[in-house]
Amino acid sequence: GFLGAGKTTFIQKLISRSQERLVVLENEFGGTDVDRKIIAKDSGTEVQELTEGCVCCTKSPQLHASVMTIESTVSPDLLIVEPSGVGALGNVMRILRKIEYERITLLPPVTIVDAENFHQNLKLFEEVFTDQLKSSARILISKPENPDPCLYDDIRNRILELNPSASVSERHYSLEPDSWWQSLLNPATVQVGTEPSYAESKSPDLETFTVKNCNVASPVTFLWLLERVVRGECGFIVRAKGILPAGKDWVRFDVVGGRISVEGTEPVAGCSGAECVWIGRGINRNFIEKCINPLRNEVRPFNVLSGNRRNGTVSDAASEMVSH
Repeated sequence: GFLGAGKTTFIQKLISRSQERLVVLENEFGGTDVDRKIIAKDSGTEVQELTEGCVCCTKSPQLHASVMTIESTVSPDLLIVEPSGVGALGNVMRILRKIEYERITLLPPVTIVDAENFHQNLKLFEEVFTDQLKSSARILISKPENPDPCLYDDIRNRILELNPSASVSERHYSLEPDSWWQSLLNPATVQVGTEPSYAESKSPDLETFTVKNCNVASPVTFLWLLERVVRGECGFIVRAKGILPAGKDWVRFDVVGGRISVEGTEPVAGCSGAECVWIGRGINRNFIEKCINPLRNEVRPFNVLSGNRRNGTVSDAASEMVSH
């Protein structure tokens, strides 16, 4: 799935619905491992990582070695490989085919699609986004909290134009029964129509800006920064995420397109200093750095709050935070 599609959320749900012994191999885009820490903290599942490079190109030898090492040392029932959001799924599948043997079987790949940003991603990142759709067996449309039936049907039809053999979800995966989740782990359930000739695709030219050991003065100050991010005042930011102290509170944040989510969280083990990553083009690093100060305060968690810039509710969330 593309940047911000909801891959980590889906993996967390898969872990909770599965009876198998699982290991997750994650390839983060940018020098941060926030998602790895979140998955490990919430589920206790072992998560290994490949950072600073894309498994579909520069990190392919490491991907080979990592999969073989996990098989020989941990030997889980299921290994979930999560490429970075800009990873070409066709390239990843072709790499993994080379190490498939009697003890390693590839399951049909799953792609997560963010309904709200589908058309923008298809327009701006056509090559890699199309590759992810064409190379997948199952395509799940995520984040339809308030789904527009016309938009949902339009997305499904566009996906099937690109990949007629794909199984496209008709509702959110959280509503599916256990039998559906088990079917994801059955090699015979769905076959990929494009196998074995996956096309070569290039990852989009995006820069990353990673900040560690950082802090903002308060949740309201941080929302002020994030509002300017989605307005384009910090460059073209496709995705931002992280965990950091905001005054005396720890917060976890996500920015995808024009959507902002901020929620309170406990400090993550191994994350004594905060870390966040900004992904896009022409990132105004100086402005962002000026808004983030060195970590120096004792922090505590606060209640979950979230805001959506498109729905005009960030100011409401900020008001709630002020009153906290």
